[in-house]
Amino acid sequence: MDVNEPPVFTLEPGGSRVHETSGSWMTEAASAAELDARLARMGLFRVYSEVRGELLQPRHGQHEKTVRIDRILVPRASLLALGWRLGAIGIEVKRSGIHLGPPLAQAMDYTRAAWSLRGVHIMLGAVFLWPMDKVHGPVASLMVHNRVGSASVDGQSIHLRLGEENVLRLQWGTDEPDVGTIDSGHKVGSR
Repeated sequence: MDVNEPPVFTLEPGGSRVHETSGSWMTEAASAAELDARLARMGLFRVYSEVRGELLQPRHGQHEKTVRIDRILVPRASLLALGWRLGAIGIEVKRSGIHLGPPLAQAMDYTRAAWSLRGVHIMLGAVFLWPMDKVHGPVASLMVHNRVGSASVDGQSIHLRLGEENVLRLQWGTDEPDVGTIDSGHKVGSR
């Protein structure tokens, strides 16, 4: 393959590109509006927009700077009663068709930050990328270990996944969301 040729992407069964954000939102604002509408319909989280934070663990050579995440979701009592164990989570919003490398690195940075919500600093249980379809294989494993997940829609359902594992699925018209067990991402060091 010529170095100047664009990479060849394989398609998932649904036709989405494996290495890009999913959906058909041409702008980040349109993508965020769709996410916000679905989150409001779920009613399971208090949603905070454009939250500022600071990295607690900068990497060697990394410049100190403040960071900003698109959404922080704090679970309501009804979701906690269903077994939700991730606590507050973050969602980084992108438009469709964005290469996944930079947003994944950004989400990994955001898991190492403290976020300020009305004078209270919190850490996130995971950070999800929207819109991103389910991932498989080694990339899914790395994402789970770093508490980075995907958020997507599938017909009438919204999915939050860590790797291949559903942590939350809600189908419109059902009474209760499906809350996953979240048993991955606990190992440390050599495997």
